[in-house]
Amino acid sequence: MIQMISRYYQSVYKRAQDVFHRPMQVFWICTVAATIGVILDGTAFRLWSLKRDHRLLAERIASGKVRNQQLKFRLQTAQQPDFIERAARDQFDLVKEGDLIFIFSDENSDSSSEHPEKIQALKD
Repeated sequence: MIQMISRYYQSVYKRAQDVFHRPMQVFWICTVAATIGVILDGTAFRLWSLKRDHRLLAERIASGKVRNQQLKFRLQTAQQPDFIERAARDQFDLVKEGDLIFIFSDENSDSSSEHPEKIQALKD
């Protein structure tokens, strides 16, 4: 029994010596061991996760730059007198001197009681 164990260990030792005398085999064994270690350690997942986060942040930065350019354009447009005039007309119902104004009233209501300030402005 002891001789069997002894022979087994001697044969394992001899195979190990044969492997260590071949540099390419040692290289591949080390590479496989390192890869398995990285996978089991979780480093590979963390690296993949970091690359994904980097890509997402780069996309957000790019979209932020586009949005920034759009807002700069809108700001430049909003500072032009034609835009300000159009906004005042649309939002506040302002008119220029000489513009023709149409006032439509409901049949059931009296228009002069609803908008006395507009009627007065029209009379002036």
